[in-house]
Amino acid sequence: MFRILSMGYFVRDLIVLLISLAIIGVLTSANRKITKNLGFPYFVSAFYSMIVAFILVAVAEFMGILLRTSLEYNNTLLLDVRSIILTLGALFLLASSVAFYIPFVRDRYMIIKVAAEPQGMRRYGAYWGSRKEVYTKFQELTKKEGLPSLAVTRDPPDMFREKLGLTVTPVIWISKVPNEAAVEPTRLPYLLEKLKAFLQSADIDKVVLLDCVEYLMIENGNQAVFKFLTNLKDLALLNRGILLVPVDKNALDEKTLGLLKSELSPISLLEQRERKEKSN
Repeated sequence: MFRILSMGYFVRDLIVLLISLAIIGVLTSANRKITKNLGFPYFVSAFYSMIVAFILVAVAEFMGILLRTSLEYNNTLLLDVRSIILTLGALFLLASSVAFYIPFVRDRYMIIKVAAEPQGMRRYGAYWGSRKEVYTKFQELTKKEGLPSLAVTRDPPDMFREKLGLTVTPVIWISKVPNEAAVEPTRLPYLLEKLKAFLQSADIDKVVLLDCVEYLMIENGNQAVFKFLTNLKDLALLNRGILLVPVDKNALDEKTLGLLKSELSPISLLEQRERKEKSN
């Protein structure tokens, strides 16, 4: 008859087993993407060592569960085998951790921020225009000039990319719908951090499309959105970013529109700067 003879240890080993299996599942399911992004052989080897470590831990914890029951209670041989497997798991985990740092110690790799010298004029800043004007400029900067881009929009990512003829441009979907690609409209600090991370990711020209300013105002109030916009504008200026904001004049009162215009330059100014640069 099956009985649990040491409930505390049984529960402990069961919890560790489930956690180990969950980690193995996550790592193996993302195996292709992770190894592709890690790229270098040292890092890929470290990744696989980590998987082996958690497999060994899972096997050892399964043995531990059996040892806490009437099936294998205090089986000396099984206890010794479990100890060996746990030791091997710890060694593989240690090896995977160290392997991530060895290339840097040996000066084989170094982490640097991607950077490129500015080409021509400095266009950094924030601009507003009609939705048609802004969409056209965003497509031009993204597709023709090849600038890294990020769009914040009310449309689901696939729908937005199809609408603008894009394929891989990252999209942050502003929506209350529970979805991994969506951000709730009231999470302005979180959204600002996401955009800040993008703008600071590399020292090269880049473009951000904020395609839902009116909706954000409805959900957060004008004052909060103005503060968000001024912070985002400053981040763009400091990090070689071009912020494009479509504005529907008919959806805003004169005071709100005036405040937006005081913070954002008209997109025609960006066009003028580009034409002047080309003529030179």
